[in-house]
Amino acid sequence: MDLIDNLANAFAGKEVEKVPAASIVSVALMEGMEKTGAGFPESHTNAEKMVALGESAHKYAGVESINLPFDLAIEAEAMGCTVDLRDANEHIPEITASPFFDDLSGVELCDDFLSNGRIPVVAEACQIAREKYPDVPLISGQIGPFTLLGQIVGIEYLMKCLATNPNEVKVAVNKCADAVIEVVKAYNELDVQGDCMYEPSIAADLLPPEMFDEIVKYPLKRIADAADFNIVLHVCGDTTPILEHTLDLGYNGFSFEDCVNVKEANKIKYDLKSNTQLVGNVATDSLFKGDFESIREESFRALDRGIDILGSSCCVPPGTPLKAMEVLVKARDEYYELGKQETRFKNEKALSWTPSYIDVPLPVANCHNMPEHEERKIKI
Repeated sequence: MDLIDNLANAFAGKEVEKVPAASIVSVALMEGMEKTGAGFPESHTNAEKMVALGESAHKYAGVESINLPFDLAIEAEAMGCTVDLRDANEHIPEITASPFFDDLSGVELCDDFLSNGRIPVVAEACQIAREKYPDVPLISGQIGPFTLLGQIVGIEYLMKCLATNPNEVKVAVNKCADAVIEVVKAYNELDVQGDCMYEPSIAADLLPPEMFDEIVKYPLKRIADAADFNIVLHVCGDTTPILEHTLDLGYNGFSFEDCVNVKEANKIKYDLKSNTQLVGNVATDSLFKGDFESIREESFRALDRGIDILGSSCCVPPGTPLKAMEVLVKARDEYYELGKQETRFKNEKALSWTPSYIDVPLPVANCHNMPEHEERKIKI
């Protein structure tokens, strides 16, 4: 199977050989770090190590993509924030100081933004990965504008300003969108097949859905329009209340968590006549625990209900066993071996169904050839 063409067809809503089992969200696992010698924090700052870790899920688990970078502090760092990279493999960098804290009016994009911090390292890593793996989809990533604003001014201050001065928030979000667009334009030159823009702070429990159009619709559309590649919007939590917004922004994909019903998302997508493809949504909890039976069942459920690209519901926790990611890929393969794609086609046509697996006891995914995960001693 040509992985790049297959993923491109999925994003285009065309017929695919199989629904891609590609991680659009970040997957940087401790087992991958151990196998490659590319742990944190070195893989955040060294392009070669970033590629070594980024390729590990593809190399050792068959995931149909290579993802990098691995944290959401890169743009804030380039804007002048202080970032603690931390030294434990299970921890990601965090912002510890910002020149814009509690100051919406002071938010500005510096002239040399793309040359600052770790942005050049990510660009170099993309070039290395593309040369090393010309036949594997390369998935880049960056933070979204509203979440970036919350990072640099403080999320509590931003929430207060939403209530007291929404117009100033709109101006600042668009300045942050300018920063994101600069990164997107840089990725346009790097031959990436996809990109994940992480916007966890626009979830309904932070940004009231009734303020979505007023505050973030325009800057999010600007970013989508700037991308010459397939760009995916990812929002954490229960995004059901904002599906009508997120599926109508012009993104090639929308990535969401397992608490969202793919069937409901698909109905909204069809009602909107949206070309945004559905991405996800196998639970990170099932992956982290190495619960193979749940991974298989959740993969089947997502495929039955019309998921367009199968993967994790959110960034894969570093402690997740590589074997769990392999089970996800094998579950996708088994779905087609069993001929269940015919059920999927009927379901997509009808947009109303009861998945057949609910009443059928399912064995664990056919992954008997995988090595046992020594630490967990999981039997399959």
